Amino acid sequence: MKKWIAFALLLTALALLWQTDFVTAARNSNTEFFTDTLFEQWGPFLLAVTIPLMIVQNIFTLFPVLLVIVVHNLAFGFFWGSIFSLAGTVAGALACFYIVRYFNVGWVRKVQEKNEEKFEKYYRWIKKYGVMMIIVLRSVPVFPSNIISAAAAFTPIGSRSYFWSCVFGNTSMVWLLSLLSAPVWAGDAEGSFVSWLLAGYLAYCAMLLLFFVQQEVSSRRIRTVRKQRIS
Repeated sequence: MKKWIAFALLLTALALLWQTDFVTAARNSNTEFFTDTLFEQWGPFLLAVTIPLMIVQNIFTLFPVLLVIVVHNLAFGFFWGSIFSLAGTVAGALACFYIVRYFNVGWVRKVQEKNEEKFEKYYRWIKKYGVMMIIVLRSVPVFPSNIISAAAAFTPIGSRSYFWSCVFGNTSMVWLLSLLSAPVWAGDAEGSFVSWLLAGYLAYCAMLLLFFVQQEVSSRRIRTVRKQRIS
């Protein structure tokens, strides 16, 4: 019964949030509302709006996450803007993951039914490859964050492993979207800065690739040892 009360409160909070100017501006991709109005009035306290918006976006996908990433980069610059965007996306991925694991009620089943083929595909991938697959899926912005989180919640993956997979995967995603949207927020520094940004992103991807290869080699060695012991 307590779960249903908590779930009802969550839906009520979402309904109230839906009526706010913040969500309306985000759904209309109105970056000026956040950068020219809220940031000028609130300064760093703009994060009190954008971080919760990113959490909600990662659960319900009400608007493109790219909008908030651009807002953060415009308001705080690339470095701090990316840190804040990473914090918001990771918090949202964790929130969705734990909501699905804790509640497992109506809306979760509706998400499964609506996206049955996609959900089952992600579930199989995550169950088979674990952390590596979550990092890959989160690195590519076209994959829905809430579906990835929900699929992961139904696998045996531990909380710690899931957390770090979100950190590394969302770092790649935020970096890539910042790179693609650089003409909007980079201004006069776009040319040379984007070159450095691209070089850094490629280096980060290479590091992830080496990590995947190392993990795969280690897994094969473990399976070989187990087979030898059995035989």
